[in-house]
Parts: sequence; structure tokens; C-alpha cells
Amino acid sequence: MAVASALFTPEYGKANQVRHVFVETNWLVTLAVPARDPPPAAVELLDSARGGGIRIYIPACCISEAKKTVRLKFQPKEADRLRSFVQWALEKKHIDHETAESARTMLSSFEGHVGSGLAKLNDKLLEITNAAGVEVLPLDGPMLDMSLELHFKEIELGEFDRAVLATVLTRGRSLRDSGETDVSFCGLDSDLWPWEKRTHRARAELKKLYDDAGVWVYSDFTLTNPERPEGFGQDTRR
Repeated sequence: MAVASALFTPEYGKANQVRHVFVETNWLVTLAVPARDPPPAAVELLDSARGGGIRIYIPACCISEAKKTVRLKFQPKEADRLRSFVQWALEKKHIDHETAESARTMLSSFEGHVGSGLAKLNDKLLEITNAAGVEVLPLDGPMLDMSLELHFKEIELGEFDRAVLATVLTRGRSLRDSGETDVSFCGLDSDLWPWEKRTHRARAELKKLYDDAGVWVYSDFTLTNPERPEGFGQDTRR
């Protein structure tokens, strides 16, 4: 059953209403992994950006991180293990030669599809990041200043996540100051959530940073969870 999405609800379907959505490495990875169907919600985000309903922002550092992640974690290594199993099953007469040959053919096809996808990974990432409605954000002076400032906050983050957070907060604040009222960040990286993953207890200082910037944080690509409070971001200087 398809997961409901907030992209086209009446609240966000107003004339000239554009949703501004920041994403991180995981969104790129889910779209770029070869020989797998990406989650429908991740695809819908990209399609919505191309259609003009939302605008997607990607910190530039996420591109190289996505490339590294895909090449490291999605090699077709399981094919060799499955070949060993097929050979074992054939020798033990659990399967016949015809079944074994069909399995080997399937595994070779799988390896070919993955290998071809990995060889075209740069092209795939370029296709995503060059799509209409998608903007890549390189670190600029204000973002670097924010990254430095975050070192003095009681927030446990690695350097990479700190750069992502600095980008989201700085550009998010800029969008809000320009009059945009629907600015959000969706990602699967729980280190960047303003609540604890297990207890869901608020991480007060991180939550305040997002609130002050007028950026609502979603934990998945459907833009529904957690539900955004009515009126959030209307006045971030209260």
C-alpha cells in the first residue's frame, strides 16, 4: 500500500505556494543505488521538484558522500556467496543442473546490472542534481561561520553532519527572512534529528536552532512525520 504524502495536500496546494525542502546524503543514495527500485516517496520528491511544486536543496558535500556510500555498500558481493550456495545445493542434490544453471544466469545478470549502474554513478548523480527544481548548495562564508559556531553548541556531531546542519540552518534562515513560510529538512540521518532516536525526547539545543531558523524537520521522504504544527514558521522572531 502506498504511503500517503503531504506534497499535494490542500494546505500546500495553494497558488504560487512552493515548498522548500532540504535533503541530505540518504536521499541521493536511495535514488542512485543500481539495480534497485528507490522508495516511491524519494522519487516523488524529485518529480515534484521537476514539476515546480517544491524546491529541493542539497548541501554540496552530500554528493561525494553519496558516491562513496554507494560504491562501498552496494557492490554485488552477495552474488559470490549465492554462487557458493548454488554449488553446494547442486552437490548435495537439493537442486538439479537446470535450476543451478538458471540461478547462475540470474546472478550474472544481477552483477552486470549493478556493475553497469556503478560505472554510470557519476552520470546518475549529475542527472539528479541538475534536475529542474534542485539546487546544490556549496559552503559559503556564512555557512562556514555557522559551522564554526556549532562547535560551541552542546550538540554531538561529526564534521560532515556539522557542515550539513550549517548549510540547512543558514539557507533556511535566509529563505524565511525573504518571506518563505514553508521550509523543511527531511532526512534519514538520526544524528540530525532534533529528537533522540530511541526515546523521541527533544534535543533542546538542536531543536532551538531549527526553530530559530524556521526549519521543520521530517524523518522520512513523505514529509508527514512528525506532523508539522499549524502555523509553524509563520513568525520565527517571536
